[in-house]
Amino acid sequence: MSTMEKRNSRSLNPVYKTIALTPSSFISNPTANRKLLVLDLNGTLVFRPKKYVNTTLAHDGPSSAKVRVIHPRSYMTPFREYLFHPQTKKWLDTMVWSSAQPHSVNDMIQHSFGDHQGELKAVWARDTLDLDPVAYNKKSVTIKDLTKLWKAFPSHSAKSTLLVDDSTQKARLQPWNHIFVKEYGQAERRSDLDYLRKQNVSQGSPGDKGNDHHDLDVSDLLGNMTLTPSFAKTSLASQSSSTGFDSILLAVIGILDVLKHQDNVSGWLRSGGIVLCGAEGVTGGGGGGTIGDRWFDTAHIVEWWANRGRAALAELNIEVVAGALTNR
Repeated sequence: MSTMEKRNSRSLNPVYKTIALTPSSFISNPTANRKLLVLDLNGTLVFRPKKYVNTTLAHDGPSSAKVRVIHPRSYMTPFREYLFHPQTKKWLDTMVWSSAQPHSVNDMIQHSFGDHQGELKAVWARDTLDLDPVAYNKKSVTIKDLTKLWKAFPSHSAKSTLLVDDSTQKARLQPWNHIFVKEYGQAERRSDLDYLRKQNVSQGSPGDKGNDHHDLDVSDLLGNMTLTPSFAKTSLASQSSSTGFDSILLAVIGILDVLKHQDNVSGWLRSGGIVLCGAEGVTGGGGGGTIGDRWFDTAHIVEWWANRGRAALAELNIEVVAGALTNR
């Protein structure tokens, strides 16, 4: 048991710990055990700089207002298409839970989900975090207690819920239902743009498609998910460059594609499902797989899951487009 796991275990609800200690079992029919995906926004799906820009308000004629610029994370488009694909929706409910205020959440949702925003199961903002007025109106520590979700949506529980967030603090009450993702911030955005510019120069084209894996035959990956550990660690990882676009959302797709066949999300995550990379015997750095581990700092783990995500997209005929644009 890692140091973080020991620290978290002392304060966790005993019922929750019992569920998380229960091993997950494979289920052949994902629709028999629907999952609930809970998505954070800023730092997870989008980068929202603090600077404001002037924009014209169409409904008010020539008047203008200052708004925050929002940059969707790379691969947000195929991620969105995967979540709301008819086949995915048979086994997955998707909602947003953000610590931002409602008006900011609405803006980020528009940039993230566009016409699909009406398909979200729910949208929860800062007004759902039970903060007093002082804490609500200033930057303060917040916690996303999933038991509140389970009361609102009783068909879901620790066995079926997955929180994707760039903060471990927010998930400290149910750490084994949390996929800790690397924050998408200024440095990550700049890295994506640098890669896009280099790609455009090498291709001699100003296009913004931003797909750094256009030559990847992902259909070949579909049968490779249970190969030997050495293959999972080298062959899958070598399919894509670790210096390309940020691929965290592709990796999350890959993780979801595995979790749809598990009957206990918390049990699978606690047992180290992410670090094991879906292949028995493959291990990543630090601590043996608790969700507190920074799995995204281990390149071959990220690439293994990203390639699994590409395979899942290929199966649904969804184009793998990074979507990084220099003019945002």
